[in-house]
Amino acid sequence: MKTKITSLLIIFLLVTIVIMFLSFPSDIISSVSFAISIWKDNLLPTLFPFFMISNILINYGFIELMEEALKGFMEKAFHLPGSASFVLIGSLISGFPSSSNYINDLLINHKINEDEANYLLKFNHFSNPLFVIGTVGTLLLNNKKIGILILLVHIFSNFIIAFLFRPKKKDNYHSKSSLKQGINNMHKKRLSSSPFTEVLSTSIFKTFKTLLLLLGIITTFLIISTLINKILQLDSITYSILSGFIEMTQGIKLLSGLNIGINYKACLIVFFLSFGGFSIHMQVMSILSSTQIKYFPYLLSRLLHGLIASGLLFLILNFIN
Repeated sequence: MKTKITSLLIIFLLVTIVIMFLSFPSDIISSVSFAISIWKDNLLPTLFPFFMISNILINYGFIELMEEALKGFMEKAFHLPGSASFVLIGSLISGFPSSSNYINDLLINHKINEDEANYLLKFNHFSNPLFVIGTVGTLLLNNKKIGILILLVHIFSNFIIAFLFRPKKKDNYHSKSSLKQGINNMHKKRLSSSPFTEVLSTSIFKTFKTLLLLLGIITTFLIISTLINKILQLDSITYSILSGFIEMTQGIKLLSGLNIGINYKACLIVFFLSFGGFSIHMQVMSILSSTQIKYFPYLLSRLLHGLIASGLLFLILNFIN
């Protein structure tokens, strides 16, 4: 009986959503158009090359190279194997949700275990530097310097999360880095790899499949945000904050247009960059859906990251003033 009631509730909810779509068609179309523009202007140009190249690098032995070259540093700093440096470097450069993609690749290639993957996911939540400095700092806040400060605080607070959640050091972590051994391992991997044309085509197909998934999730959450606003008729500040929790990019754009001090805008923005928004969370967990990684520890680390980053930025801005 309970399952039948659940089925009826699901159908009722879906029909209600369809009715709301028909009631607010222009708002829904605007949300979909904005989602496509986010995907086209932000995700596609920044994530596509990194996702594609990372797949090629994996096939050509880059992980084996980094595993040996940086294992001493990764073991001492984060109590992780050297191969985890691939996630750290890639995430810093390309931004979220790329970390989940890199973590998934390492799990598939048996370079890390589930516990190490969970730990990596907690602190490898870096926003794309070009987005923070160019879009947020220069275009939205009209202040490149504060954009750079937001980025630095966002990155630094991520490493605070890393040390707060750092696991105990394993007994077998007494290795020294060896660039020579890394090059040898990379060479062996490259020789055993498929032809370049096959690797390239597989990488492009896999990248577009992931990016289309991200587009669908962003569109869904933007529509949800729009419908909530139409039903509740929220004021601009409340709607901006709610949007930041649901879909980060829209929330940041709305926050930048509010008539409040730039310091308050910056603190709210760095919170949402560090939290990521539930849209980013869903993207991350969708990419990692085939793994045993749990959502709650990731959610907790994002909330903590947001609070640390916004608090730290608030103190810095007040000290500067």
